[in-house]
Amino acid sequence: MEQNSLHNEKDLLLRVAEGDETAFRVLYDYYRKKIYALGLFLTRSESQAQELVQDVFLRIWEKREQLRKVDYFNSWLRTIARNTAINYIRAGAMEKLGLNRLPTQESSNCFTENDVADREYSLLLQSAVRQLPPQQQKVYILYRQQGLRHEAIAQQLGISVLTSKKYMKLALRSIRIFLEHRMDAAVLLAIAICFR
Repeated sequence: MEQNSLHNEKDLLLRVAEGDETAFRVLYDYYRKKIYALGLFLTRSESQAQELVQDVFLRIWEKREQLRKVDYFNSWLRTIARNTAINYIRAGAMEKLGLNRLPTQESSNCFTENDVADREYSLLLQSAVRQLPPQQQKVYILYRQQGLRHEAIAQQLGISVLTSKKYMKLALRSIRIFLEHRMDAAVLLAIAICFR
């Protein structure tokens, strides 16, 4: 919908709101590349970028009745895309936080896009761990990276098992907040680039 066809876009949105699948397909064909570019930028994965496109347009179809009230579709779409992308990033971050240890060696000088993304994430996670208070950092490293149980950590650090568990809980919360803050900024930057 170019600058001179904004009038037609409003008509198209009304048709989609009424359940017109042909009008929805026109909307999809016009905006899917922007959503795909955003997804590819954020996930560095063609399959996940395609999933993001499908999820965004599924949400648009599910909320199609709201299109009657939408005056600025690009902004409305941007909001849906941003929220969906943030959910993807958060889900990926939480999944990676569940890993027992960080990758420590680079197997070769030739990385795939996923290897680069994993390495960038690992660096971000290492930054998050470094910003922890010293005791939380020690507990996190001993538990997540060295695989010790809380009993062994408590004995090694001269603290109680409950304190070890408390430090781990606080460390995970701080890391989650650190990552969410950094990743939300990356999502917003990507959206700004893709929706110029």
